[in-house]
Amino acid sequence: MSSAIRVRIAENSDFSPEVLRMLRAVAHVDVAPCTPEQLPEIFDTYDVFWFRLGFQLDRGLLSAANRLSVIATPVTGIDHIDETTCAEKNIRILCLRGAYDFLREVRATAEHTLALTLALLRQLPAAAAHAANGHWKRDLFRGHELYKKKVGIIGYGRLGEITASYFNAFGCEVLYYDILPKTSHFAIAVKCLDDIAHSDIISVHVNYTPATHHLIGRDFFRACRPHSIFINTSRGDIVDELALLEALKSKQIRGAALDVVHDEHNYSPTNELACYGRKYHNLILTPHIGGNTYESFEKTEYYLAQQLINHLDTVSHQACCHEQTQ
Repeated sequence: MSSAIRVRIAENSDFSPEVLRMLRAVAHVDVAPCTPEQLPEIFDTYDVFWFRLGFQLDRGLLSAANRLSVIATPVTGIDHIDETTCAEKNIRILCLRGAYDFLREVRATAEHTLALTLALLRQLPAAAAHAANGHWKRDLFRGHELYKKKVGIIGYGRLGEITASYFNAFGCEVLYYDILPKTSHFAIAVKCLDDIAHSDIISVHVNYTPATHHLIGRDFFRACRPHSIFINTSRGDIVDELALLEALKSKQIRGAALDVVHDEHNYSPTNELACYGRKYHNLILTPHIGGNTYESFEKTEYYLAQQLINHLDTVSHQACCHEQTQ
């Protein structure tokens, strides 16, 4: 394999030194942050662009890429990359989508789902702020237990099943809805979303596609019970955020916790969710940190590096075979 292959790692915070050594054994690797304005030049200089979620790679950027042949992103959802343009340009996307066996060992987002649920039920952010400000009035923060609550899981893939197992361990009754038939030791299947809407706790674990855009909207929230809480750690555009805000304001649901929102790259203090969250304690927002753990980064970077090395080796082998037949 030729070291003439050039790799740019654009998001290098806590990047695994072992993975870096692996990559440098087979390619020239530069590790340096960059701005969106620098991407066109980078795509003309490097064969491989490695990043996490820090950029939106749209058609305009990718259609002008002359040298770029591989995008490596250690995440499962790749709605931040224009797949159609990549296919047209023969740019290979290496990611974690479909790596089911490997991803069963990566559980950070499922754990974060439980953390957000408990934070809502026990009013943890408000209680912590109360104590940090020198107050100690415990009766202001009487909460709710998980035990024997009815939990509805929307989407029963890897994360949905892992999350269901965690809720099951807390003694919850767990239901799930998925468009594909599944078998489960942890949850009972239901036939429609409305059956999930009747749960005490609702958690979303669905991939974002055009078909799942605003899957959760006004009709769903109207079917919820006033004591329900809603958790989304999948992708922001699966939920109609205006409908969610209406449901919170009208008390159609008790509370919500979101790790993902629409258009995260342009999130600001004026975002309607942010404005509501500053005023009311029944909405918790975290900045897409579900998979943001040291353990998950190390595992996923190592896995993706192996996929990249295998891909480069295959390409190099094919090139050699082609030369020999000329």
